[in-house]
Amino acid sequence: MMKILFETTAIAAILILLMFMVGCGSTVPDRLVGQWDCANTSSGVPVDTSFYTMDIESDGTFSLDNENTGKSDISGTMEGDDTGKLGILDLTCDKSGFKPPKCWPNLKTTSSVRYKIIDKNTIKLGYVGIWMTFNK
Repeated sequence: MMKILFETTAIAAILILLMFMVGCGSTVPDRLVGQWDCANTSSGVPVDTSFYTMDIESDGTFSLDNENTGKSDISGTMEGDDTGKLGILDLTCDKSGFKPPKCWPNLKTTSSVRYKIIDKNTIKLGYVGIWMTFNK
């Protein structure tokens, strides 16, 4: 009887620990959190990106805003582990108002983008080999 009670308690403790660990995972690397201005052009294609700003919150919500229209072109949530200076972010974008940047025409509402942390004031986000550079 004691063995069954012990095993049941141990299984319950493991399940609670697993739920805690899953719920406490990092949503985005801390070094990506902040307000960012996009550089003049994207890499690989001559597309003007100077009018974009991006806001990334610690809870993973983000918004890529178009200063020309005063609206958000893409927004939603991002999730990715802090792997150092390089990594992958999984984006889940809101469908309403979804208008991907011209340099990323095939971006879907659910996509993965790469990130590069250049230094504390510069990051790059890349999709299918086209990079957008952002500065604080």
